[in-house]
Amino acid sequence: MILFEEWGAMEWVILAVDIIALVIVIGFLKWKIQRKLNEVEIRQRHHLHLKRPSAQSSERETSED
Repeated sequence: MILFEEWGAMEWVILAVDIIALVIVIGFLKWKIQRKLNEVEIRQRHHLHLKRPSAQSSERETSED
């Protein structure tokens, strides 16, 4: 088992770089996922907006018959 007391300066630098890289990767992935979710939400709203007039017109046609 490696104890922290035995670590030299280089190991601490590597650990710090790894932690910084991990934070950057996690931040990037969160940003990318959030952007994709927003895009999907916009697409769903657009499709619902397109369906509403056609649904209303089909209701009118069935009520007129």
